[in-house]
Amino acid sequence: MKQPEDQRTIELALEAAAAKKKRGRPPKADKLSDAERARRYRARQKMMPKDDWNYEHLTALTRTEILRLLDGADAKPSSERELVGNWAYGMFLLWDRTTAQCQLADDRSALLALVAP
Repeated sequence: MKQPEDQRTIELALEAAAAKKKRGRPPKADKLSDAERARRYRARQKMMPKDDWNYEHLTALTRTEILRLLDGADAKPSSERELVGNWAYGMFLLWDRTTAQCQLADDRSALLALVAP
């Protein structure tokens, strides 16, 4: 406490100094419980491939995805058909880049024929 005539001394906030700050990172308002974190971890583990990727598996997966994207594309409006066609071509380009060193010519031509307009 200071004298009322004292103009040079600054008042200290005593309640702020009395409350000691905790160490470490402050808790989040939307933090996850242990069970929620475990549930998310198990869901991520289920999405991971169970076996090693190989050329045949990647080629079959690419072919399936391209066919899924192009299924019923003729019935869609032209702008949507073009967008889906670009997505399918993107799948082909990803496969082409990933398997560049070990491609079979027949696989490449078959996948390219699927995405060609």
